Amino acid sequence: MTDLNVVAEPSNTHEVTSTDTSPTSATAPDSEGVAEPSDTDDVTSTDTIIGDDPTPTPTTVAPTDSVIDPTPLDGTSVSVTTTTGTALPTDAPPPLVKPPGGQGFNTTPTYHAKSEFDTQSLYLGLHQELIELDLFRSALANFTDEQFAEAGLDGDDKYLLGFMAEQEVGHATLISNMIDLDTEKPKQCTYKYPFTTVREFIDFSRLVTRWGESGTIGFLGHMDAQDAAALVNDAIQTEGRQQMVFRQWMGLFPMPFWFTTSITQSMQWTLLAPYIATCPEDTPVVPWTAFPALNVTNNPSLLALNQTAKVTSNETEVSPPGTEICLSWAAPGESTGWNSSYTTKTFATGAPAFAAWISQLNTTYTPLTDVDLEARTAKTIQPGGGVYGNGTAPLLNGTVYLAITDEDLFVTPYNLSEIESHVLAGPALYNIG
Repeated sequence: MTDLNVVAEPSNTHEVTSTDTSPTSATAPDSEGVAEPSDTDDVTSTDTIIGDDPTPTPTTVAPTDSVIDPTPLDGTSVSVTTTTGTALPTDAPPPLVKPPGGQGFNTTPTYHAKSEFDTQSLYLGLHQELIELDLFRSALANFTDEQFAEAGLDGDDKYLLGFMAEQEVGHATLISNMIDLDTEKPKQCTYKYPFTTVREFIDFSRLVTRWGESGTIGFLGHMDAQDAAALVNDAIQTEGRQQMVFRQWMGLFPMPFWFTTSITQSMQWTLLAPYIATCPEDTPVVPWTAFPALNVTNNPSLLALNQTAKVTSNETEVSPPGTEICLSWAAPGESTGWNSSYTTKTFATGAPAFAAWISQLNTTYTPLTDVDLEARTAKTIQPGGGVYGNGTAPLLNGTVYLAITDEDLFVTPYNLSEIESHVLAGPALYNIG
């Protein structure tokens, strides 16, 4: 296991100190009193520009009745040395122009968690990176070259998968170093995977990187340590690229949406927890809620398309608007997480009434029909629509999130957590295309 507790120290070579205090040379004025630009970088002049001579030679001559405004456009003052009828221009660079506003410009970044919210969000992010690291390495270790070839992947593809594993080492190290050094951190656990073939591994990896990306994007804007969030954002951008590669290895269109969907930490934990089998005893407790599992019983299988690996494919969506969706969900109180040490919960007080479709910039609700409270089953209809209305990109495409709620609460990506008190089950990942 790669040691993740390595704190990168800043390099001393980045600090440059200059001892050159000599003045900048200038050319002598021409016959009309206007200085001509130099054709060379180094100018040698016998005129005294600044020295002990009580009557220095001026570089620019101005009429005695001329007006020289020493105030730049930004309102700052400039010191100008003058003699009778002369002015010596300063060599100071123009002031840095920056629009007002923004945050974090006058503070020294520390790249560490600043609150319990930050720490617990980073814990969850570290669990995500560690399962991906193990997932990619296990595929390389357990599948033969022949099995990869049957899925349409060759040695170059295996090298790319190995590099993805190296990326996870980098991401896990980054996040680990942001957590306080005197606290326990999540360590490599053991996992249970639902695949036996290379193609099934690719399909599962597509889902893991999907919810990992969405969950991390969901909390970055809420972190108190925005300096740390900026670096985690740099890592999660790579995760999105990994997801596209897995889609391409399945012969799918790599990015069939305009915007990446964000979800909450509890939604991410709900999807991640069932695949963690065991963890070391000192692994910190995850405080996020695991909701009851939701199953789409007629979820289209993208493996059934039997596509070969390719850069892109212009395929029709496998689940168009108007499709009837069949749902079943578990009761709260079931065990999940490592060593079955967590229990699923719901805080909703009402009966299941809506299916919440979380995709791109929107959460869209469709009413549940044929609700059977005893069997915990229901149906709904897949909605249509565009991101910005008719004529724009489909609102639902790729892999979307589906949850059961008791209310159709209006939420946006930034305040999506408000829906959590109304979730009875889910989210589940649903394949649109």
